[in-house]
Amino acid sequence: MDPLGSELQRHLGHRSDAIHKFSVRFLEDYFSRRFARLLEKSVKFQNMSSLAPAPLRKTAAKARFLRQSVERFWESLAPLIFPPVCVLCGEPTGRGTDRDSPRRYATFCVNCETSLLQSQPMMRTACEQCGWPRQVRSPRGPSSRLATDPLQEMGVQEMGVTVPEPELLPCPKCAGRSFPHRFARMTPLYRYHDAARTAVVAAKYPCNSAVTRELAMRLADRCRSRWPDLAMAGHAPAPPLMVTSVPSPWIRQVRRGGSGTRLLAQYTAKNLRLPYVSLLRTTRPVAKQALLDDDARHENVRGAFHVGQRWRQTSMDCDIILVDDVMTTGATADEVAGVLMDAGARRVSLAVVALAMRDS
Repeated sequence: MDPLGSELQRHLGHRSDAIHKFSVRFLEDYFSRRFARLLEKSVKFQNMSSLAPAPLRKTAAKARFLRQSVERFWESLAPLIFPPVCVLCGEPTGRGTDRDSPRRYATFCVNCETSLLQSQPMMRTACEQCGWPRQVRSPRGPSSRLATDPLQEMGVQEMGVTVPEPELLPCPKCAGRSFPHRFARMTPLYRYHDAARTAVVAAKYPCNSAVTRELAMRLADRCRSRWPDLAMAGHAPAPPLMVTSVPSPWIRQVRRGGSGTRLLAQYTAKNLRLPYVSLLRTTRPVAKQALLDDDARHENVRGAFHVGQRWRQTSMDCDIILVDDVMTTGATADEVAGVLMDAGARRVSLAVVALAMRDS
């Protein structure tokens, strides 16, 4: 084939791949989110109040069942129309993990999954207060090192032999901090690096809802494993528990087609079986934190958030899980947690998809 013909074929191939990916995302978003906004108020009201009228609760239950049925139907039909591909790189994927339904396919390919999981063992030793990975002292000697596989090193049983649990050293970040964080605890899922960075950036755009749903499912699993008290949510002795997110300026939402962080928090709340409430509002435009240094980050978000008047009574004496996509210095999370605590929250916990480790 002549060079012009081969170039045209390559160009058409790229166009075909682009159309394929756009079709998958468009149809998936259309069918899975068709009823979400329509019934958001009724479902939110039902979750937040046990005194909701019976007709409203019945309508919300029917709508939830219909929405879940459409989602399950589309998840079963989509692989037959479009072969499942990795949502990050476009490579073919196999079937999902055991926790998924038999017809569910993996969201990420083997290479992207491997890249994501590289930092997961390190994050299992994260400090409960700041999320920074802690050093462990090996029981076999006095030297300290960073844990590479805490599942093996922190008290698991292999071939009938229990590995001694090593000592966790004090967190150097917390020791060198002048003021503690305003949030009570935090847990990260990944390190902000390679595939995790690609996934976080993709999840900022609501059109990439497949990435957001998978990250939310994994973040919810991490929260349950790190915070056992979540199992008591909804029981009488436990305080009310809800999920919220860091708000985005409206102009940024217009550019991105919505708030990816809000969608991440909503999916996380759904997996945790907790209500999501949009408690926070922005009071003024803020610059992108990624473009600023540490001091400018704190100044950029100071006084930029407030709790909506209609939700002030709702947040009183509640435990709140604040969901965000990435944390670098903690300036935004500190500001938001302080606003929530000033509004009467009992405790604020922070759950982030990725932790940016610039000093590592």
